[in-house]
Amino acid sequence: MLGTGGVLATSFVATGNSPGFAQEKLPGKGSTRPHLDRSIAALESANGVTIGIAAGRQGQTAYTYRGGDTFPMCSLFKTLAVARLLREHTYDDEFWKRRIRFRDDQIVENSIICAADEDRDMSVEELAEAALRFSDNTAGNLLLELIGGPLQIGAYARTLGAPSTRLDRWEPELNEALPGDLRDTSTPSDIHKLYEALLLGEALGTLGQARLRSWMLRNTTAGKRLGAAVPPGAELADKTGAGAYGVVNDAGVVWPDGRPPLTLAVMTKTDDPDAVNNNAVLARVGQLVFAELL
Repeated sequence: MLGTGGVLATSFVATGNSPGFAQEKLPGKGSTRPHLDRSIAALESANGVTIGIAAGRQGQTAYTYRGGDTFPMCSLFKTLAVARLLREHTYDDEFWKRRIRFRDDQIVENSIICAADEDRDMSVEELAEAALRFSDNTAGNLLLELIGGPLQIGAYARTLGAPSTRLDRWEPELNEALPGDLRDTSTPSDIHKLYEALLLGEALGTLGQARLRSWMLRNTTAGKRLGAAVPPGAELADKTGAGAYGVVNDAGVVWPDGRPPLTLAVMTKTDDPDAVNNNAVLARVGQLVFAELL
């Protein structure tokens, strides 16, 4: 399913077989999947990007590669913002129908749904859908207002056992992704734990989880990232993110045909202010991980 797979595979093979490469100390060293470690390290080297991964099934030890390293979170926070509202208001239909008015000067970049709303008046449910399915940044900000601001994302994450996740700013500043800046960051292991808890575990009730899954199963922004690598017959519920310094992220749950679901978090970063958002790297990571773990 990966349209650019041939190009990526060529680049990968060319770097993965470089002399002495297997002797490097890899970030995933000590895991039970050294072949996958080497493949990801080769992908990093070929593309000038740092990659973090956490992937696994419920009840099993997750595979990690730089799993404890911090990465810019970008729009991955939107899943947590919606989940926080679902935790408190799942069965409150009036809350989800509540109209939220906003001004022209509140519309920020990458807000395809809110910018198109001529009345500047959307329901909470519409904002949640815009944030999760279209990664609308204005919707993300309006949802943050409803939960009490960016700091509530970290507070909620801690209740779910993810202490390294924090949000400090609003859209679009939270996508600044300055190297070494701990603001607005998380780790692949944290995101894996959070998304597993929300989409498969008991963090939300049955209805809340079903609503979250429904929005994320219909995500429109993953087609060139993990969505490009999902095997035929599998379903993906995910959320993407992107920022400056070439950051691209994708995290979610894959339901393969006839097998238990797999939660996967992939986060990237660089030290290059001119780096482009390389979706093909995310797609290739998906290929490698799914081939090994699904």
